[in-house]
Order: sequence, then structure tokens, then C-alpha cells
Amino acid sequence: MSSQAEHEYLCFVTWNTNGIKGKKTSNSSAKISKLLNILSKLQADIVFMQETHVGPKCYQIFEKVEKENWHVFFTVYSPKSKGVAILIKKGVPFEYICHDEDCSGGYIVLFCYLYGELYTLVNVYNHKEDRIVLGRLKEYLIETAEGVLVVGGDFNTVLDPSFDRKPSTSRHSPFRAILEDFAVSLNLKDTWSYKSPTEKGFTRRQNKSFSRLDMFFMPEDKIKRVYNIITRKQDISDHYPLILKLTVHKKTEKQIPNVAKWLEEDKLNSDVTAGKISGAEILSVIKSLTNSEEHRLDELEVYSYKRFQCSLTEILKIHFNIMLTNKCLYTSFDESYCSGDRRIFNVDYLIFTQILAKRLDAFITPSFKGKIEKNLHTMFSVTFEAGEQEIKWSFLLDTLNNLKQIPSTPSPDFDILDCILPSVQSSRELRRLRVGCPLTNTIFNLALKHLEDKIFYFKYKCEEVRHLSGKRHKRNCKEIMSMATVCYQRRVLLIHTKLKEHELNGFKDQVKNSGLKYRLKQNTTF
Repeated sequence: MSSQAEHEYLCFVTWNTNGIKGKKTSNSSAKISKLLNILSKLQADIVFMQETHVGPKCYQIFEKVEKENWHVFFTVYSPKSKGVAILIKKGVPFEYICHDEDCSGGYIVLFCYLYGELYTLVNVYNHKEDRIVLGRLKEYLIETAEGVLVVGGDFNTVLDPSFDRKPSTSRHSPFRAILEDFAVSLNLKDTWSYKSPTEKGFTRRQNKSFSRLDMFFMPEDKIKRVYNIITRKQDISDHYPLILKLTVHKKTEKQIPNVAKWLEEDKLNSDVTAGKISGAEILSVIKSLTNSEEHRLDELEVYSYKRFQCSLTEILKIHFNIMLTNKCLYTSFDESYCSGDRRIFNVDYLIFTQILAKRLDAFITPSFKGKIEKNLHTMFSVTFEAGEQEIKWSFLLDTLNNLKQIPSTPSPDFDILDCILPSVQSSRELRRLRVGCPLTNTIFNLALKHLEDKIFYFKYKCEEVRHLSGKRHKRNCKEIMSMATVCYQRRVLLIHTKLKEHELNGFKDQVKNSGLKYRLKQNTTF
């Protein structure tokens, strides 16, 4: 609590610490000790940390923080990148309600009481290669944010290049439009611009360049609570801490947020695994579902989920993450019945599998960083037969293991699929892909992408004479050229190169090894 007047101000600090662990394994807690010492000198009550770099095997470092008299809420993502945490000083009148973590470590949203007043605290790290995190967060906050909304963090862009960069520039980052849309949609105002409209307030240094990437935002009707906002230079990170002081309004009657109305108790979930399903993911899927007159076996219909979507997110999140952690479905969770050529599942099952399908869909991107040859003739086309299919578990595992981590998604750990995809009675190796399950189409597309990756050649893009022998090429001389393309909407793989007989037979063997029924058609019209 600020020492100027007891119970009068709350001191918020947002700080990209560029990791909280020391570089030497023998003294990994040295840096966090220094950080906590600095925060103590700043008289911080509430801290938003970005780039904590906390992975599944090193989250125990926050135990030291808790022993140093802090409440801690954090994401688990990677020991090398991203990660955020909210620290609240013990002694501040604080009551936990619930919180939501971004599935890819980009933000954390904490619903709580401070001095009896409802707050929605949001800590954001807008990774430079993740252009969807703010959109995902925006849609969630529009539905759930209540009370005093405080959004802080490292947004990796500036609001005004002429003010917020040194040397100044007129060039705008593509992130700027995304940040502006985020702020406008939630009616948020930049607290620094409000309090110090003519001052620079740089928060990051890089060599001789300075920028204001770290900010606090508040709604227009609450921004008058800003008492002061300043920066403090520190050498422990390339970012400076940004300090915001807000006036306190004490409350005796507590407002329960809609997101927590169906929670039985305000007990903190101790699950610290990476890749947990977030409330934002659940809310997004519920909003995308269409009302249907189809009967569900559990008697629950889509319109009921849409009506109570905000309150349902926390309840469903608990159940979904228990299944993810235990790698086991609840009894009767996947029950369904056949209607025509497809199966009708309960809404809980549709939401859960749609979230997993959306995570997998994020990996269906162009297969190579290299180029795709243009104006190519189609020599062969590959399509899968319609209707219910079977896929080999070994082929699917191989496909999943080849997925590469991307910043906007959680780690590609999909062990839960072993429980979701039912085994064919005659063989545990074969798994049934049921029409009506959101995962089915995504798995077909992953299979096509996996096969597409097998059809390529190398091209040397350099023109230097000394490379012509082929013995002195550097790594970046070689360029991968894809000779196949996939149309995911049509579910078709097009092959743009003539295959010799042994190559064609080898490709057929790969498709056969998938267990999927397919059609290979040769184009004879070119």
C-alpha cells in the first residue's frame, strides 16, 4: 500500500522483466530476488509481469515469490518465451474470485475484490508474432469484464510513433491497428496520455532507441481515478517498470460478476499445467454454435448455453481441464446417436472437441517457409472417401509429432485424442473418425498436410559461381520448393509433379499407412 496515505491509493506496476530466473542454474532465484527487492522499493501493491519465461518444469520459482508475502497468479507456457503473472501484496485487502489464463501464455485475467470493490485485472504480453491474442482477449472481456477494469502490459507497439519512439518515425507497426481496435471496442483510454499528454514516458531501451511499449489502460468512466503515473529506470531488464497509482473506493456490499455466479466457492485451482483450456476459448465456441432442433441425449440444447454463456465458461473450464489433465473423458461424455449420415453429440462434447479442433487448425498453415512453384499443372489429385472413416493411431501420432510450435497456440500436446477417438473393435490401432464430431474434418486436413509435406524438392537460390560445384553452398542457399498444394475447404491434395513408378508406389504406401480410404486420380488433360 502506498505510504502517502494509508488505504488511499493502490500502486500498480507493469514490467516486462525479460525472464524471472537467473542465467546460472546454480543460482536461478537470484534475479527474482532482485526483482522483488526493486518492487518493494517501488512500494508496489499489484504487479503485472510479462515475459516471465516459466515452463512446465520451472514454475516452482513462484513458490519463492509466495514466501516473500505475495499472492501469485501466473501462466505456464515456455522457459524461453512469453508468460505473464499478476502479483498482489499480502496485506492489501484482497479476495480472489476466479481467473482465466490464455492458452498460449499471452494474458491472464483476474476477477477479485480490492477493498471490497470488484476489479477485473488484465495482464497482457502481446508477442510480436502473435496477431490474434488481443482479438481473443477482446471478445472475452466484452462479455465478462465488470467492476474496475485495469488492463496493463507490454503491447509491443506504440500508439503514436511521433510521440512514443526516439528517434521518432511516421511508420506504423501492424500491431497498432490491432491495439487501437482492442482499446476502442472496450472503451479504454491510455492512462499515460491522459495524465501526461505532452511527456514521452519511454519504457524500453534498445541501444540508442527508446519506445513506449508498456501501458496501462482503463475505461473512460474510471480513468479519473488515476492519481499519478511514472516510469523508473532499471538495468535488470531492457524495459522500465511503469507505475500507476489509483485512488481507492472502499465497498461494503460485494458485487458478484456474472462469470462467477455459478461457482460453488472461490477456491483457487492449483492446476499449473501448460495448455489448459481457457474461458475465452469456451466462450468463443459457444458463440459460434448454431441453434438446432435436434434432440440431445442429455436434454440440453444450444440456446441454453448461449443464454448463460458467461456463467458457463468457468464451470465448463473446470470440467474440461480435469479431462485434459487426467487424459480421460467423463462417463457418457461422448455418447451420441445416429441421425441420417451423421452422429448427434451433446453440446458439452461439441464445445470440448471444437476447441481442440481449433487448436489443431492453427497448425494448418503453408507447409514450407520456402516458395511454391507457380503455374504448375496438376498431375494427380488425392481425395478421401466420404462418410465415416478409420485412421491408424500410429499415423496420427506421427502427424501430430511433426507439428511445430507457433506463438498463438499452446504446445501441440494432444494425448487426449487417445480417449476421444474410439477404437475399432477389431484393432486398437484403428480409430474411428465419426461424422458430426468437429475433430473429424480437422484430422482429415492434418493428414493431407502431412502428405503434402512429403512432396518437395530442393532448389539452390544463390547465383554465385563458386557455389556451382554444389560443395560450398551455405545453409541459406537451399530453398525448399513444395510440389503439392492442399485445398482444405475441398479436402483435396493436388500433386504438381510427375512421379516415377517407384515414387508413385511409395506415395501410395504412405497414404495406405494412414488407414484412410482415398481416391488417387491422374490428370491426363494437360
